[in-house]
Amino acid sequence: MARPDFRITCCLCGKPIPRASDVYALDEEWQRRYPTMVGTLACKKCALSPQHFWKCQVALDEYVPGHHPAADPKECYDSWDHIVGFGTHAAMVMVHPYSGVLQGAEEYLRWQLGRPGPDNDLTKGIREALSLRDESAVSSQPR
Repeated sequence: MARPDFRITCCLCGKPIPRASDVYALDEEWQRRYPTMVGTLACKKCALSPQHFWKCQVALDEYVPGHHPAADPKECYDSWDHIVGFGTHAAMVMVHPYSGVLQGAEEYLRWQLGRPGPDNDLTKGIREALSLRDESAVSSQPR
């Protein structure tokens, strides 16, 4: 079977992320601030724009109420510190498979599992994400 073509939809603006553009993975603080976002993979415009920029601290060593610390709490100043990574569409859905499933790469991830290769942390993450997707599909069917 040929490699499925897919496009990731931005978790914030809902638009397809251009194939030539990197995809940005966002952390829990983004999810807290934007509870309607679907998944955690964003386009460059949303991840790095002034529209979605914020400061984490309201005073010296005092964070906004409910703040989730960045992966490196010593470097938790603003929204950019809550971007956990960026890369190609394929790489980001492999590293963040549940978001990949939610944002348009389910067929690609299923194809990845069908390829020969080692069973590692990436394939285990893909299996878990697809299993959650399959469980939610079954539970949402009328009885």
